[in-house]
Amino acid sequence: MKRFLFPTVTLALMLPACGVLDLARRNREKVSFEHQVKPILETSCLECHQPRYLTGGLNLETKAAAMKGGRSGPVIVPGSPHKSLLYRVLLLGHESPVAMPPTPERLEREYEQIIHDWILQGADWPEGVRLVPPQEWKKPHA
Repeated sequence: MKRFLFPTVTLALMLPACGVLDLARRNREKVSFEHQVKPILETSCLECHQPRYLTGGLNLETKAAAMKGGRSGPVIVPGSPHKSLLYRVLLLGHESPVAMPPTPERLEREYEQIIHDWILQGADWPEGVRLVPPQEWKKPHA
């Protein structure tokens, strides 16, 4: 019995260092579309993917339009981040002409993870919630 105790304790102490517990915790925490995903999409994607421009035929302004996808087909596959073009283009290096966002810097890893987890959790997008391009944001009154 003693020889089984040591490996179990060792494994329990190693899990946090391996990030296993962080991954499990992150997958249990529900990603908030309105507080986490919406701001990322509005500031990083909506400038090009809205009715005014429709780059790639993709409109991310509404849930219906986003789920429909663009010329490349569906971009969000709920439950499958690695089948979702929305997530996959974030992982491309900027030597790729289809990397998104099309800036010299990649999206922050934390934001990539939020998009990943949101899609993995089913890509919940509350009905009636519309993305608003930054140029339409209302400025607070002074």
